[in-house]
Amino acid sequence: MKPRRRILGIAAVAALLSVAAFVRALHVMPVGTGETRASPDGRLTASVMDWSERGFLTDAPYRWFEYRVEEPGVHHALSGNPIDGPYFGSRSSHRVIRWSDDGAFVEFVFPDTTLRLTTAPTAPCRLVADIEGFDVRQTVGGLFVRPEGWQDLRAPFEMTVSLGPGGEASPGLDRQVHIGADLVRYAVSRESGGSGGDAVTMHAERPLKSGVLNLEWHGQEEAGVEPDLAQAWAVLGAVECRTDG
Repeated sequence: MKPRRRILGIAAVAALLSVAAFVRALHVMPVGTGETRASPDGRLTASVMDWSERGFLTDAPYRWFEYRVEEPGVHHALSGNPIDGPYFGSRSSHRVIRWSDDGAFVEFVFPDTTLRLTTAPTAPCRLVADIEGFDVRQTVGGLFVRPEGWQDLRAPFEMTVSLGPGGEASPGLDRQVHIGADLVRYAVSRESGGSGGDAVTMHAERPLKSGVLNLEWHGQEEAGVEPDLAQAWAVLGAVECRTDG
């Protein structure tokens, strides 16, 4: 009987130690509060958390801040020492996170310190357009397009093409045209010009799997005459989004 009692005693002690360890782990586990804000285009989410915990054996207090910028399938995290400032979190009206209007960076603003994190560009690929009759040049934001021989033209039109995040069409695009299987929405505006004719701007959006192609056409036309946008539709139909070098 003694060996059995000894085994039962050891099991009881082990169970008590396990329960004590579990209770202690709950007591010292990290707790925190924080703030989360989405970027203006909804593509990214930034958060900052104020964490604190105690050592399991030493009971020594430890506190830190954690900053995160996330999007579906991707997240970046940075930890650092806490920064002095007003209390922030779910029960506070004080806000720490501030996004730029274009979502290019997010700032974590404290009274004496501002931490800025830049974000990746929205375009996941490189825009190209292989089409005859046009002078196509790469830019930081996409493409700049003019007709070949534009130097000899009195008022050549020009176009810019860029790739933005997907979503609902921009407001005010009250016209539409089909380019291939895609429905392109667009709008035309004009301002009175001089002897060269009215200054005309056309903005169009073509949805792609990788985002939305934004095209702006700038040119001059006679008052009351609709601009010939055939070249714009040709360019918009030829642009591709390539991920190769």
